[in-house]
Amino acid sequence: MSASVRWSIVALVAVVGVVVALLSTMGGDDDSGQTAGSTDPAAAPPVGAPMEDEPHTVVDPDTRAAAELPQCRDSAEPATTGGPVSGLMVRCMDDGSTTTLGKVQSGKPMMVNMWAYWCEPCRRELPAIQEAQEELGDSVQVVISHTDPSETKGLDTLQALGIEDMISVSDHDEELPGILGAPPVLPLTVFVHPDGTVEHVLIEPMYSEQDVLDAVSEHLGVSP
Repeated sequence: MSASVRWSIVALVAVVGVVVALLSTMGGDDDSGQTAGSTDPAAAPPVGAPMEDEPHTVVDPDTRAAAELPQCRDSAEPATTGGPVSGLMVRCMDDGSTTTLGKVQSGKPMMVNMWAYWCEPCRRELPAIQEAQEELGDSVQVVISHTDPSETKGLDTLQALGIEDMISVSDHDEELPGILGAPPVLPLTVFVHPDGTVEHVLIEPMYSEQDVLDAVSEHLGVSP
């Protein structure tokens, strides 16, 4: 099944999100959280429905270096080997290497947020996750996974939103939602125990730092 079919349900959600965002802007309401840590959100690729038959693209090394994303794994740490997501191969957006989510997790509680450049709720959620990650520190491995074939557009969006402090990976083939048996909507957030056991898959956005911290506390038992 093509990506455009799998994610067709998201198109309506994305369009509604754009309308809500425009109405908020017209009304002068600036509490959505999108501007937190942002540089130039207007420079990001457009939101809307996923592109039909989006070509696979990979970020060039110079652009990766300029983004200065954190290292996505520590080669000295043993990988988490249990659970349904540990063996999933992803591309580290910091250096372009491939690894598994188990190696990224390395025995820590982990929160993986699945997003895409075209998803408006995802863009509103990412700054809140970054703020929560700063509070959580090393107690939880917070990972954002761009679930779309175009890694280039994903990185462009991160830079436009000022998202630069979170471990970022690319799931080119959109495999993680299928592994989890998740519905075809974004954003999705999965909470994983240190042994690789999946505790919960959240299918609604978290629009504030406190929303994220509350979810981590509820599903992983970790607080700042």
